[in-house]
Amino acid sequence: MKDFWKSRGFKVLACVAAFFIGMMIYAAVTGFETITGAVLKPIQSGISALSDGVHDLFGDSAKSLKKENAALKEELNDLRKKQVELEELRRQNETYKEFLALKEENPDFVFVDARVIAADPTDPYGNFTVGAGSVSDVKVGDAVITPEGLIGVVSDVGLNYAKVKTVLDPSLQIAAYDSRTREDGLTGNDYDLVKDGKLKLCRLTRDTTAAAGDFVVTYGGQYPSGLLIGKITAVKPESDGLSKYAQVEPLAPVFSVTEVFVITDSEEATP
Repeated sequence: MKDFWKSRGFKVLACVAAFFIGMMIYAAVTGFETITGAVLKPIQSGISALSDGVHDLFGDSAKSLKKENAALKEELNDLRKKQVELEELRRQNETYKEFLALKEENPDFVFVDARVIAADPTDPYGNFTVGAGSVSDVKVGDAVITPEGLIGVVSDVGLNYAKVKTVLDPSLQIAAYDSRTREDGLTGNDYDLVKDGKLKLCRLTRDTTAAAGDFVVTYGGQYPSGLLIGKITAVKPESDGLSKYAQVEPLAPVFSVTEVFVITDSEEATP
């Protein structure tokens, strides 16, 4: 115990105690606010200065980052807009090339190029709507084609739109023939073939020589002749046993088409 009274720790405690006792006496004479203010003011000033410095440092950085972020967003939006414009120009360029090629091959056709604007993904036949109508001379019954071949026929027309039934739709019947054997028939369909994305060439004779790999084209009459429809994948007998039919895979991309051409006039087609 005697060693404690002589220790350095005791001396430090004594000094601290003396300091606080002196403060208490000073506060009693001058007032508490004065003494506390005298002690705390330098600390508060230091803290305030430090806070202002931090605010200035990070506040300026935050403003700079915010401004830079806004500029980057604007630049990104401009790039996206330019990309869309380039894609549209590329699409138009491809469309015009296809248009010119078709025009050279069929100088007697009058075309209207149209973009697919609506398609029901649940429609098993792939029927769709295009953004061209009576204002562009599109009429019910006009043949609708792609560079690959016939894709359908206009079934309904508005001022600036037209509904198209595809070659897979059972209600659409087109006179057609095998380009190799010249045997003619009539297109049709049933649900089993539709599931495989194919259609029928019906009314072939029982002794037909049509075979897989042959191309099926339009016969003429209501639609221009020689329009490619598809390729035969198999020839099978009808249920009555009196005739046969060919399974035909369309050449046009029925379920993924985005651009088509509507034949609004032709020297060959007749009502």
